[in-house]
Amino acid sequence: MGKRAIAAFVSAALCVSMFTGCGSKAEAPTNAPAADKTAKEKTTEAKNEAKDSGKLVIYNCNTTEWTDPIIKEFEEQTGIKVDIVSGGSGEMFARITSEAQNPGGDIIWGGTGDAYLKILDYLQPYESSEKADIMDDFLVKDDYYYNYVLDPYVIAYNTNIVSEADAPTSWADLLDEKWKGKISLADPSASSSTFVALSIMLKELNGDMDMLHSLVTNLDGKLQDGSSAQMKALDNGEYAISCCYEEAALKYVGNGSNMKVIYPSEGTMLGTGGIGIIKGGPNLENAQKFIDFALSKEVCDTLATYYRRTTRKDADTSANELLVPLSEIKYTPYDFQWSMDNKADFLENFRDFVTE
Repeated sequence: MGKRAIAAFVSAALCVSMFTGCGSKAEAPTNAPAADKTAKEKTTEAKNEAKDSGKLVIYNCNTTEWTDPIIKEFEEQTGIKVDIVSGGSGEMFARITSEAQNPGGDIIWGGTGDAYLKILDYLQPYESSEKADIMDDFLVKDDYYYNYVLDPYVIAYNTNIVSEADAPTSWADLLDEKWKGKISLADPSASSSTFVALSIMLKELNGDMDMLHSLVTNLDGKLQDGSSAQMKALDNGEYAISCCYEEAALKYVGNGSNMKVIYPSEGTMLGTGGIGIIKGGPNLENAQKFIDFALSKEVCDTLATYYRRTTRKDADTSANELLVPLSEIKYTPYDFQWSMDNKADFLENFRDFVTE
């Protein structure tokens, strides 16, 4: 989104403003004197001006290594000052609901689709100027939020421990007894990414809780504290294999780790991270500008360098050779409604199996 694009945007906005102004004048006689504004109208106007200030508050649930450059570029191009409040998705989404009567944020950025489905009443629908370029499968009804980044879930293995010939190629391979005690996974009740990976495995194998029991048996009672610990344990050779979202593994590969990524033969699912506008936030117009900016091709093309994909149809990932073209991956969108409906039962069964 270069200077010409911004100039065009500003020009268009001025044209809309001029057109609206002309329309309102046409409704009154041309010789009628302008009515004085009442005190109430002046107060309302002042409040609106304060609301559409040169500021923006983003509740950010993502890692800052890839979001900070985007925010910085937005500030430089628009002159809007961005305040960032960072935290886990659970913390940020709870904050939105607790602040419903007086929202402190304008944008919620990050967190999985099921989290957004739970707070639709607290989100402001917005039809972005970039909407037509978002993959149809990932559009949200009534534009309450946008699925932004894509996360294919994969199997990863340590090449110092596992040869290519012996490496797993499918979700079903993770149930083989030869991997007992060699699978690095976080507790899915503490790691949303592990929960998604395991639920994908369950659905791709058309499995039931017996299949989950077999997997837990292969874990041999060993669970990591979180997704970061899970990947670190795989990298340093404590474990042979893992299943995770693509970016987590590719970052290690890109940094020289002895790790390799497998896209399961049965197929996988694409999880997403969202972005949306908080209803009643103090800077609505600036929030809309940021949504358009984040979804633009210019911004989406930069994400490949951070091992990220986006839901934009024409996003270019060629800047990172580790990103296999999406057309070469067998996938379906992740079913977040299924996640909402089944997560409690899934985790209860998982805990029961672990404590047997």
